[in-house]
Amino acid sequence: MCSLERESKLADLEPATKSDGSNSMVGQSCQQFWTQQMEHLAIRHKRRESGLRLARAITDIVDVIVLHAYHEATDSGELNPRVTLVALGGYGRQEMAPFSDVDLLFLYDRVKDKSGEFNSAVLRPLWDAGFDVGHSTRTVSESVRMMKGDLESCTAMLDARFLAGDSELFEKFQNKVFRSVPKKTVGNLAKLRHSRYGKSGRVQVLDPNVKESAGGLREIHLLEWALKAHTGTANIEPVWEQFFDHDDAKTLVAGRDYLWRVRNELHFAMKRKQDVLDNEHKTTIAVGLGYEDRAVTEVAHRPFFVKARSDAVIDSQHRVGSADRYGQDRGFELAAEHFMRDYYTHARQIFHLVELGFGRVTRDPRRRGRPLLVDEGVIAQDGEISISDDESYFREQPLRILRIFSHAQLKNMRLSEQVQRYILQSLYLIDDEFRREPEARVVFFTIIRRKQRVATTLRLMHNLGVLGAYLPEFGSLTCLVQYDVFHLYTVDEHTLVALENFEAISRNDDKSVLKRVYDDLDRRDLLVLGILLHDVGKSRREEHIRCGVEMTTELLRRFDLSEADQRFVLFLVKCHQEMVVISQRRDLDDNRMIAEFAGRFATVDWLRALYLLSYADLSAVATDAWSDWHGALLWELYHKTKEQLESGLKTLVDSHHARQKLDQHLKAIGGTWPASRIKAFQAHVELLPGRYLSTYNRDEIERHLEATCDFISKEPEMNITIDFVTHPHHTEVLVCARDHSHLLANICGVLSVHDIDILRAGVNTRDDGVVLDVFQVTDVDGAAALPDWKQARVRLQLTEVMMGESNLDDLFKRYSANWKRRRKNLPLRTPKVEFENQISEDFTVVDTDVQNGVGVLYAITSELAEMNLDVHTAIINTVAERARDAFYVVDNANQKIVNYQFLDTIRGRLLEALGESPTRH
Repeated sequence: MCSLERESKLADLEPATKSDGSNSMVGQSCQQFWTQQMEHLAIRHKRRESGLRLARAITDIVDVIVLHAYHEATDSGELNPRVTLVALGGYGRQEMAPFSDVDLLFLYDRVKDKSGEFNSAVLRPLWDAGFDVGHSTRTVSESVRMMKGDLESCTAMLDARFLAGDSELFEKFQNKVFRSVPKKTVGNLAKLRHSRYGKSGRVQVLDPNVKESAGGLREIHLLEWALKAHTGTANIEPVWEQFFDHDDAKTLVAGRDYLWRVRNELHFAMKRKQDVLDNEHKTTIAVGLGYEDRAVTEVAHRPFFVKARSDAVIDSQHRVGSADRYGQDRGFELAAEHFMRDYYTHARQIFHLVELGFGRVTRDPRRRGRPLLVDEGVIAQDGEISISDDESYFREQPLRILRIFSHAQLKNMRLSEQVQRYILQSLYLIDDEFRREPEARVVFFTIIRRKQRVATTLRLMHNLGVLGAYLPEFGSLTCLVQYDVFHLYTVDEHTLVALENFEAISRNDDKSVLKRVYDDLDRRDLLVLGILLHDVGKSRREEHIRCGVEMTTELLRRFDLSEADQRFVLFLVKCHQEMVVISQRRDLDDNRMIAEFAGRFATVDWLRALYLLSYADLSAVATDAWSDWHGALLWELYHKTKEQLESGLKTLVDSHHARQKLDQHLKAIGGTWPASRIKAFQAHVELLPGRYLSTYNRDEIERHLEATCDFISKEPEMNITIDFVTHPHHTEVLVCARDHSHLLANICGVLSVHDIDILRAGVNTRDDGVVLDVFQVTDVDGAAALPDWKQARVRLQLTEVMMGESNLDDLFKRYSANWKRRRKNLPLRTPKVEFENQISEDFTVVDTDVQNGVGVLYAITSELAEMNLDVHTAIINTVAERARDAFYVVDNANQKIVNYQFLDTIRGRLLEALGESPTRH
């Protein structure tokens, strides 16, 4: 804002304060002025004003208010010291969002000149106006001393901007600051960036912070501070061309402007300081930015780093189609998905360019090691792979594009900036002919067959657009967003993380079961390919496994792999979810089910590969998607299936395996426990299904035994025992009672009305009718421990409900208002209810897949009880707000449900109950 405009704005404030110069009146007038101006700026934002231009306009308005407060203080008479008012941080950079902090420095020439009274006179009206003001009072020498010892203070002062007061003092301050910048500042900023974001960065996370996450605004600030420290000047505009060409600079400017539009929208929409794109707010922000649900059309893949008009970068990514989060064809892309794909595309570009920028700023041209010739025209030097020619090197032999990644992988070196640029300029060479070239396939398989740096190399190939160009089926996943609460990453990032998790198994302890299976696997290359392709069908937004098989079939034909290898990879893509689903939602003691599952594997190596893929896939979904519990179940399924395959039998009696486990426990406690207690331990275990020994360790079984003994010893009217054990990430609630139809529903209901989230549960029925139900829970705020008073209330109310002294429906009505007030605006998941009558000889399996919320489990279990269905086993699993549960039930005659009409009735009643159940979203 020019001085004339600022004076005009200041004049708007004058009349409101002429009558009364008190601080409170100044504050009120500033607040009114700010509110009016922000209303105008909000309109400009809605009219698609540049994000950065709006940030500058907000800064200008803040300048007017701060200067008004300053002049009011200086005009008050005695308060007129020699002081300079300086803007720092984002305020100094002239980049402010609607609710940004205001950082001020009161700069004095001498310590004795400092005036706290004057400072307060300036600050008080700003506080009264509602600003969040950070302030400091220093002399020039104090400022220099502080910046030498603290990197954050140093960077704040590199952004200093003169506001008012003694301009000569500010010039003195700025000269000394830039002369005194520590020599290690650039290196320290590079280390800080690396410690925060890593080498590859986690740009595509579920809830990114627009300011602080990888690829966010802070990345650009770090680079600008490095340039200021490197050049010794506050004005780095003239030096940009030394570090970035025109296209790079244009891309960076476009990305920064986009992030500022997003940040401004977040602040306006939330009416507060908000920089995190929470899942529940993404639709609101997307619509506010002008996005709409849109039809999907398949287009040719282009890499994220596009040399094109900035407004064409994103539209070139308009990709396509699948089943939505409900598993139904919807044929359109949600506004939130389109918005987040645009966001991630810009963030990836920013991360890549800032990485290049830091490389250029920190490179020391004087320190050059001895060059080593790696291949024709390829040189290894100073930890980098470079070439002695220009981009014609790749044009002459396009296969060199793949080979250079192989060289970098083998030598454990990075690709030089020059090589990366030439690769980006040569992507057009990877065409259909290139993809069908047998030699290209040989180089690619050489990369994925190696034992080291496979995931790192594939990630680099993806970042430079090569992987997506060579495997367009994978390229279609670039920045593809699934708007749900289950997936932590975009689809491409999820796949790369899965590859990293798979490769990390090789560094596990030799005692690790995953490591043992990894070492025994014969065809790691085909498993790597299977992991790469397991989710490619999601790009069509139809049923992703069917589409994935179709797309993978075409790719494998192009590779001209042997029929056996094609069948192996297609099997992995087709069945990549099955081991996880079966291990978490099926009774692993069902011998018939194990035998049927084993029949799907052609060899034991197929089983090994699917087991490792299941781990890699699940562990890359969300932070809580993999646990020791999941690992134990998956290992049990693997072990039983492997025994079935190796035995060649069509039925499997697993009592031998269970006996081995029991013998191990008995051996460990023998000689340390009394004989009577050992006998009780053995009897307890033998009364329970075989999976019990695989699910719980000895310490847990011991606690269960104590609870069971306590329950059996009680008077008949005291018909329940409840115990709580706090673990690092959850509390275990152990309930021991006599079996009856509403038991599970009563427990779930009482936990729900006390704001306790059920993560997973195991229902264990002993042969003597004693039920041992084990729940992993957290408090409503995610805390692992439940307060003592809440534990006491659960004990009391569950006992009252079980004894008929309290009505659970009344409790629900009393608490339901609280749940509705806490409901969040998250993407909805339509409840699904399915039945499986072939998997078990004795039970009908009721599978439910529903968005988690308070009362969901109670709604299901109480409805099953009302229909006189006996739940023999319940497998409860909740990950990232998604509840996927399986209930093994029989009717009141202890028979499977085979009447289709009754099954439809069960489905209808469950869907109705789930539709009406209160949720906490």
